[in-house]
Amino acid sequence: MEYRKQTNQPHNAPKHWLTTLLGVLALVVLFICALAQTTVLNEQYMTDEIISSSVSSQIKSDVNSSLSSYGIDTNVINDQQTRKILKQVIHQVYEGKNVHISVDNIINDNESKLSETLSGYGVPSSVISQLPTGSINDQISSIINSRLNNDEIQELETGIKIARVSTLIGLVISVVILLLIVIRNLFSRTIIRDFRWITLIGGGIAAGILVITKPVVQSYAQDFASFANVIHEISTNILKIGWQMVMVDIFVAVILFIISFFLRRRGS
Repeated sequence: MEYRKQTNQPHNAPKHWLTTLLGVLALVVLFICALAQTTVLNEQYMTDEIISSSVSSQIKSDVNSSLSSYGIDTNVINDQQTRKILKQVIHQVYEGKNVHISVDNIINDNESKLSETLSGYGVPSSVISQLPTGSINDQISSIINSRLNNDEIQELETGIKIARVSTLIGLVISVVILLLIVIRNLFSRTIIRDFRWITLIGGGIAAGILVITKPVVQSYAQDFASFANVIHEISTNILKIGWQMVMVDIFVAVILFIISFFLRRRGS
């Protein structure tokens, strides 16, 4: 009878700090992998972030300013067309394809502007009809592809492939470990005792990672000078999501500590 009474009391069970440590490591890995999968490795998320960032206006400005040599003073490419181009580029990057953008439709929409401009200078319509508008198309394509299809993008494509596989493996392993700990603790009736520390310590480590990440990202952005502003904008938004995840984790830890406190009060 005395042995049964001891086994029925959760707070008398031996403390397995190795299990807690393993749970903390699994939770931290889960945090990192989940944050990466839902943000920087998520094509739709990055599409929304990049389109709303300064890179969109940079591409638009580069294209329009370069075409001044063709006598076109108005905007050849508008915001909607720029967003469409960027969506194509991002999709190709996340698919691991070579970035190649054709802007035939943009030229077709703007040929009338070129004709009107040249007509204003007295150029005959017969001459205008023979103009090599394809060269303008090649010019725009060259501007866009040279800016977006470079060594930095190639490195980014490789990094995305590796990161997607790595984070997926990390997610699977960490979830399996946490489930095994849950099953073990259900039998030993120590799930609240162990997971209050797992969530608290894990949340603290995750917060530390976010603090360290900011200067690391700033240093990393210097190696990609042409995209430094975009990296800074997007990383700031990603860190905000990370802090929200940490707050949820800490909230769960507080709840578990409160439950543990009342259980001890009731058992005493």
